[in-house]
This record gives sequence, C-alpha cells and structure tokens, in this order.
Amino acid sequence: MDYVDQFKEELTRQEKSDNTISNYIRAIADFAKYIEGRTGKQFDVKDIIELDVREYKSYLLKVAKQSPKTINNKLSGLTKFCDFLVAKGVLSNNPAKAVKKVKIQAKDTAPKSLSKNDFYKLRREFHKSGNLRDISIIETLYNTGCRVSELCSIELDDIQISERKGTLTIRSGKGAKYRVVPLNATVRKAIKEYLEVRPLTNDTRLFQGQRGSLRREAVFRILNKYATMASIVDANPHMIRHTFCKQLLTSGVDIVAVADLAGHSNINTTAIYTRPTEEEKVSALEKL
Repeated sequence: MDYVDQFKEELTRQEKSDNTISNYIRAIADFAKYIEGRTGKQFDVKDIIELDVREYKSYLLKVAKQSPKTINNKLSGLTKFCDFLVAKGVLSNNPAKAVKKVKIQAKDTAPKSLSKNDFYKLRREFHKSGNLRDISIIETLYNTGCRVSELCSIELDDIQISERKGTLTIRSGKGAKYRVVPLNATVRKAIKEYLEVRPLTNDTRLFQGQRGSLRREAVFRILNKYATMASIVDANPHMIRHTFCKQLLTSGVDIVAVADLAGHSNINTTAIYTRPTEEEKVSALEKL
C-alpha cells in the first residue's frame, strides 16, 4: 500500500467526510502530475520540497487561473498530506507549511442562489417529468437545506413521517454530526410517493439509481439536466441550499433558527445570506 492509500485510510479513521477525503486525494494527484510535468521524473513523496509547493501555487494562480478558494483548498490538502508524511518519518519537516495561502478579500455579497422565478422554472421541470425520485430529490434539497453529501447519506430509518408531521435526521461527517429537521407537507408528500415506487433492495440509502444508491456526482448531473431543460445556465445542489437559507431569512425567519436548520455551527456563516446578491445589487443600480 502506498502513502496516498495510507493517508486516505487515516482520513477515514478520523471520520472526515467523503467530500473532504476526495478533495484531498485529488489535490495530491494534481500536485503529482504538475511535478512530473516540470521535472520529467516520476513523483516521489520523499522528494517534496518547499520550492515545489511554492511553484505549484504560482502555477495555479497565474497559469491555471484557479480561484483563491480552490487554490487554498489544494494547499490545505497538501499540508495535511505532508503532516502525515512527517508523522510517518518519510519527511523531516512539512514543506507546505511555509507556503502562505492566497489572501481572499472578504465577500460583501451573499452566496449565489436562484431567484424565485428561476427556482420555480427549475422545480417545474422536475414535476413535469413525473419522475418521483427526482421530484423527491429537489423537494428534499429545497425544503430541508441539506448539503448534497448529506442528501446522498440519508438512510430509510432517518425519515419519520406520520399523517400530519415528519422529521428527517441529517447526518454529516461520517455520522459524527447530525441535526433533526422538520418535514413540511410538500416534502412529506414527495418522499411518501417516491417510497411507493422505490426499487426493492437491501441498500438502506433513500435515493437509488440503476447501479445502487446515488452519489453526489449523480445528483449534480440530475440537477444539471433539469436546469438545461429550464434554460437556466447555472444551477447545482449548493445553490439550492443557498436558496433555502436566503429565502428563509428574506421571509423574516430568525437567523438562529435558520442556522440550526442549515447545520451551521457558527451564526456568522448564516449571516452572509443577509447580504445582497450580485443580482440584487444590479437591480438596485437600475433604479437610479
């Protein structure tokens, strides 16, 4: 087993989310490809030096022109991996720690969400399809504000539905964190109707595809398909979550309640949704 596989096992032991593990492993693979391209030699973890990381950061910023957030995430993955290599005795020190992350200017706008009209068009395409699984997906995303990784992790026994009420236990980080979200009538109806046609399987995950339980990539493809049908250029599961938070706050729901529903550990994270979106800024200037 090589060091990357061992690192992946250690992240799993630490109960890191599937998304975090995937991003870290991808960051290492991208870095290895870059080093091999620059040196013409096969990547060897024992040879990583500070100059490699510093030059890689410069390449991502100036040549690949990736966003500061993406670059910083990759640097975080490399730093964690090098920490692991130091602990294993492969490296004497961590060459990535001395490389500073790209400074990101504080955002003064809310994360991008869908306007009420665009969301209606998207939601309408889901319902027009008649696909009860897909309808249940969009209604669960929108009415609970869950993350796409959380959606894919929903087990059948996480759902409790009675005639007039229901709850969903949402788990994240390998189940280390969870919250219980009430289910309104709309999402209760969608889930109940999907359960009636859900394939018979030993898999306990709620959402099933042709090859077993749905993964996050499949949910992205589903959203993208209906967004294309609705003539919406940009729509993904994250934006549905942003729409959930933005619309609750705009409707006057207390920020503490929204933070609790969204699973934000810090209320400052929720507060960003009180800021205007880019579209709202443009609309404001049009009134001049």
